Amino acid sequence: MKEESDFKKITIIGVGLIGGSLGLALKENKPSFRIVGIDKQEIIEKAITRGAIDEGTVNLEEGIKEADIVILATPVKTILDLLPQINPFLKKECLVTDTGSTKKQIVKRANKMLSKDIHFVGGHPMVGSEKDGIDSADPHLFQDKTYILTPTNKSNLVALEKTFSIIRIIGAKRLILDPLDHDRIVGAVSHLPQILAVSLTNMISMLAQEENNNSYFKAIGGGFKDMNRIASSSYKI
Repeated sequence: MKEESDFKKITIIGVGLIGGSLGLALKENKPSFRIVGIDKQEIIEKAITRGAIDEGTVNLEEGIKEADIVILATPVKTILDLLPQINPFLKKECLVTDTGSTKKQIVKRANKMLSKDIHFVGGHPMVGSEKDGIDSADPHLFQDKTYILTPTNKSNLVALEKTFSIIRIIGAKRLILDPLDHDRIVGAVSHLPQILAVSLTNMISMLAQEENNNSYFKAIGGGFKDMNRIASSSYKI
């Protein structure tokens, strides 16, 4: 197995809820890891203050240079845009992984855009919150949660072992799926419930407004609050 001491530099692009939580979890369990964040300056400053990263930058080349692992923790569309942008700055044998909630497009683009000596392992931690941003990051967000991996022909054994190590360190449980299977299964168990929850909350709001009747909201119980929490979760990712 790849020695964790070989992880001299881990770069996280996007230090929000997921990226920030990854940084916090890694630093809590492996304080010796050097974690570098790439994001807007105000987010970098908050992430350093919270201890999620050791240092940060707004510059892709500066943040990625000599990184052993690069984690793309941004919305899916941004991940797709980033893959060709980061490729020139990645060192040979670098592991690139992501946290995007869909995998087919990302895996296809990674295979096309990343050099042959760069190893990509698609990832999707099955975690989230109705809150977002670095202020809501939690070092225990991944504890005992499922972390899906979608390896491809760019995922060699060493790259997989590195990814397994990261998942073990943050306390998650790995599940390996084909990218297409991932999108089909996650669409059913995660995306569909959010769509239904959004539809329900919108319908209740519409009824209350049409009838000018606040009793709808006064009658809300735990079940609806759970659905509202799901509806409030960020769907940008």
